[in-house]
Amino acid sequence: MHIGNVELNKIDLQNGSTTICRVLIGDKNTKGKGYGKEIIKAAIKIGFEELNLHRIDLFVFDFNKPAIKCYESVGFTHEGLLIDCRKIGNEYWSLIQMSILKKEYKNL
Repeated sequence: MHIGNVELNKIDLQNGSTTICRVLIGDKNTKGKGYGKEIIKAAIKIGFEELNLHRIDLFVFDFNKPAIKCYESVGFTHEGLLIDCRKIGNEYWSLIQMSILKKEYKNL
């Protein structure tokens, strides 16, 4: 059964960085059971331990409190706010940029 997915996008080996994106837990019955946290932990483990990256970042809509809490729980910290940077229909939505460094990951 497919529960969800995550992508490491724009892997930059020269600068040791990547961006987590396309995080999706699809079925409503699987939400809130910790699967999102587990796929994020697996993605950062691959980034730091297999790809030997220095930094992983991500962007999350500022109103997506469950996702923000999930990212914080695995060590991501807030870097900034991109105000009204995405137009969705007739509205503009803001994104929070978050990141984790390899040294922070090792201390978890």
